[in-house]
Amino acid sequence: MSSFVLPPGLYGIVEPALGDPLDQARLLAEEGAAAVQLRCKGWPRERLLALALAARALPIVVIVNDDVAVAEAAGLAVHIGQDDGIDPAIPFGRSTHTPAQAAAPGRAAYIGFGPVFGTASKETPWSARGAALLAEAVRVAPVPVVAIGGISVETLPAVRAAGAHGWAVIGAIWRSPDPRAAIRALMR
Repeated sequence: MSSFVLPPGLYGIVEPALGDPLDQARLLAEEGAAAVQLRCKGWPRERLLALALAARALPIVVIVNDDVAVAEAAGLAVHIGQDDGIDPAIPFGRSTHTPAQAAAPGRAAYIGFGPVFGTASKETPWSARGAALLAEAVRVAPVPVVAIGGISVETLPAVRAAGAHGWAVIGAIWRSPDPRAAIRALMR
């Protein structure tokens, strides 16, 4: 577990509804993003495993969303939610929504914190946490913090000022008319 290191910076999340996930992962790798999360909700396990194995060959940290078995079979890390059970035996990150959750991440190698500015990418009972709570989470977390939720070129300065190790982005990339330019802007 200790050998997993999440590099700082842009943490892109693929969006299958807006394009081919492997092409999206390739684009993130080409542009030098820190990591990519394969978030393919509802995909059959075999299809997700094939994607994970193909993405593993890319020069980028690849993380599987939610499916511990697929991540383990592909030799990758996994990202799990607050309610997804006990800490898995493989490297993982965990979603958090409060400073108290951030302060107690279990054996997670990193945490995601949010939604910082709200999100349209998934349903959540959590309201926007804001940059001040993000800064508090960064202060109390014993592991790197990745901000998620409403991250865009406009909101990124507040995320960076709060001390986030990384920023997870979906919509600002894949809903952009030029995803490559959006990735570059989010890495400046």
